[in-house]
Amino acid sequence: MVTTLSGPFDTAQLPRIAPDPVTVTVARTVAPGFEAQYVQWTDDVVATLRKFHGCLGAGVLHPGPDGGEHQIIFRFVDGIHLREWERSPQRAVLMARASGFVSHERIQRTVGVDNWFELSDRAEPGRPLWGRIATDVAWVYPIAILISLVVAPQIAELPIAVRVTISTLLITAVMRLAVGPMRTKLRSRRTL
Repeated sequence: MVTTLSGPFDTAQLPRIAPDPVTVTVARTVAPGFEAQYVQWTDDVVATLRKFHGCLGAGVLHPGPDGGEHQIIFRFVDGIHLREWERSPQRAVLMARASGFVSHERIQRTVGVDNWFELSDRAEPGRPLWGRIATDVAWVYPIAILISLVVAPQIAELPIAVRVTISTLLITAVMRLAVGPMRTKLRSRRTL
């Protein structure tokens, strides 16, 4: 059985639940202007990790040209060795250096290797086109009704092209700024 560990948890529990290799992915957002300092720091982290007892490897993934998170991925032979790393003075020194230029950090720990290859089998199948259209209509319809009841009487004297333009702009703005983020949040809860 493959166990995925993410978020805060007590690493003291790892020896009982993680006898297999543990892969850790750390995604960090770097404060603007500190990218070069961060790259040097990641080189030091990877070099230290590779020398640490029980480390199977370490590497860095840089964001694309449009920016994004920087990621460090490393692997230990088991949870005991990972716990030793997390409590080591070497790691403490490195983390203290990063406090000035890392603005956000997200960590995911995965035990075993099977999980990397089975994720596509567990993904939800894509919905048919008619289902996606029906869902979109269900989200747009109440907004369109509300705008028709509240805004349409206020702009009834304007030419038809102007009324349609205003209505379309309002519906689009509400969908982008309010409904879109709410749908994303609901979707993310479903995938947890």
